[in-house]
Amino acid sequence: MRLLRDVGIESYWSDEYCENLFARGFEWQGNIQPTLCTCFEVFEHLPNPRTQIDSMLKICPNLLFSTELLPCAIPESGGANVWWYYGFSHGQHISFYTYKSLELIAKSHNLHFCSYGGLHLFSQSHISPLCFKWVVKLAHKGLFTLIKMRFTSKTMNDCEKLSQMGL
Repeated sequence: MRLLRDVGIESYWSDEYCENLFARGFEWQGNIQPTLCTCFEVFEHLPNPRTQIDSMLKICPNLLFSTELLPCAIPESGGANVWWYYGFSHGQHISFYTYKSLELIAKSHNLHFCSYGGLHLFSQSHISPLCFKWVVKLAHKGLFTLIKMRFTSKTMNDCEKLSQMGL
């Protein structure tokens, strides 16, 4: 969130499981209707994924998130169906998804679904899967650098706001 604001993107923090250490003063209060919500490294930790994803989509129907897709029916700790993401040693990953399960969640909310390389998007508007794939690929090749040139950093304004708030 802080990096998005530093680039110039209006963004706010929200996490019911974690203390806000890096974005104090910019907590989402529910009074702003976001255009896009992002959830990175969250979905695999949800104890009640359907209810929690439904809650996220009530806040904003455009949701960009990351999670690895289940590669086989039942991963094993060793052998042919081993999967590093399953986390037998730590048990932190408790919810897993297939392409089909994410597609069904999107359909149940009348949303479109795109997926590529661990990044997924539920959206109100149709986005070509090929276009989504290329945006993800180009993001790693400098697209973000070009995009951020269109914005003005919020770093100094945020610093002034936090000083006035005494944070």
